[in-house]
Amino acid sequence: MSWLVVDMLFKDFIRICMRIGSTSSITEKKNIVATYLKELERSEWKSFILFLVGKPIPDSIEGGLGVGYSTIMKALKNPIKPLFPSNPLTLNDVFNELIKIAYIRGKDSSKRKFEALASLMGRMSREERIWLSKIILGELRIGLVDGHLLGALSNVLGLSLEDIRRAYLLRGDLGDVVDVALKGVEALRNVPPRLFSPIRPMLATPASSIAEAYNMIGGGEAAVEVKYDGARVQIHIKNGRVKIFSRRLTDVTYSLPDVVEIVRNGVSVDEAILEGEVVAYERGSGKPLPFQTLMKRFKRIYNIEEAMELIPLKIHLFEIIYLNGKLLIDTPYSDRYDLLVERVSEELLANRIVTSNIREAESFYKRALDYGHEGVMVKRLNSPYILGVRGKHWIKVKSKETLDLVIVGAEWGHGRRSSWLSDYYLAVYDPNSGEYLVVGKTFKGLTDEEFQYMTKRLLELKVKDEGFRIWVNPEIVVEVDFNEIQKSPKYKSGLALRLARITRIREDKSPEEAATLEELYQLYERQFEKKGKVI
Repeated sequence: MSWLVVDMLFKDFIRICMRIGSTSSITEKKNIVATYLKELERSEWKSFILFLVGKPIPDSIEGGLGVGYSTIMKALKNPIKPLFPSNPLTLNDVFNELIKIAYIRGKDSSKRKFEALASLMGRMSREERIWLSKIILGELRIGLVDGHLLGALSNVLGLSLEDIRRAYLLRGDLGDVVDVALKGVEALRNVPPRLFSPIRPMLATPASSIAEAYNMIGGGEAAVEVKYDGARVQIHIKNGRVKIFSRRLTDVTYSLPDVVEIVRNGVSVDEAILEGEVVAYERGSGKPLPFQTLMKRFKRIYNIEEAMELIPLKIHLFEIIYLNGKLLIDTPYSDRYDLLVERVSEELLANRIVTSNIREAESFYKRALDYGHEGVMVKRLNSPYILGVRGKHWIKVKSKETLDLVIVGAEWGHGRRSSWLSDYYLAVYDPNSGEYLVVGKTFKGLTDEEFQYMTKRLLELKVKDEGFRIWVNPEIVVEVDFNEIQKSPKYKSGLALRLARITRIREDKSPEEAATLEELYQLYERQFEKKGKVI
């Protein structure tokens, strides 16, 4: 019997992390995880899986660990050693101590949390302390995300990946999914959502024109809604309490007190989960401000009132997913929208029309662009809300087709840019191989300030150094403009972008939301349709 059946030591977990981080192959990473899951006691699965994605405690513990960067660094440098020698720490020892720290509340809690963390670190080697700090800070950087662990769970337990994924999309907590999956298929299929724990949003498929969008949804009557150049948010409400989560499911409530107040005053519900777009507007003219300006508000944790004055925000609500104890994901979109209208002030609703007339839809689209918005969404009226999936129920139409791609490598620049990683390898995800495949390279589009920021981030994500080039864990998503897609024997993907240019860094998007190889091939084929050519 493998020694791993005995409680795993934290130091051995570190070796596994190093092994996972040493390969850039997603398939190999998942295989390593599955191998160790089979050997671990099931009581260790939760801590093992959470730690692998840099989560020190379950997301469902409100308030999180409650330990800031300075406290972690102080404990790292000043561990409190035990009076007597102690046994090596197991994975679950560390996990359980972190949960205890999370529940330290009340008077002098900061001091008591530091003492508890420093005492935990005092029982560790320096290497263990450093790795624990990485886990707490969410900076493990070994190239695993939640979705990879879901596949490993499905593989090892012999359960449907679809069932596991649905439970995860509803609960938004990987630790919860481990607990539920271990109970079996019935528990998975009947799991309810939890308020204040974000769920994975439905995604839209791009189209190049209004006519194409209508064709993709099968024609007929559809909702045509303004696509704002803002940040999509998910809003959870219960008895006057409001929490706002970003597209990456990060709690941004603290940075957006003005939006919280708008929701409290304009939404009449006891319990609900809503979706909308937060947009920054220019004071006076009312014109929408660029996306990067809006991101300054989302990152702000100090001088919030000053930021509110400089960058005023509005919320445009377009979806209701949960209402007063009832999950609405299987309710048709038109009925969901009626429920939204009944409970939300008119000025908070996203601007839209319902029509089967393509010319009317095109006119609405043009007005949206003229006002400075990004485009429109065309939505099938009988559409369910499909968690975390990009299908043909919601279609997005923008003035310029772009792709969300993942940076997997970078090269040092030349001349003025020689101190920056400024030439980026852009990739799509291939679900068949589990790899991110390069489709192009670009140094165009970013400012000097953004080059500096990207250099710092990419060095943190580095997994391999080749001198003038580095390869990184696939975590950073960028929006990319391009002239056309070409066949290319140069790349394993078989395709390459011509004249690629980064239009913005999508910090609000996760790698799972990036374009896939299949989507890129679909775009490639559509180019020929537009030109009237035969493939």
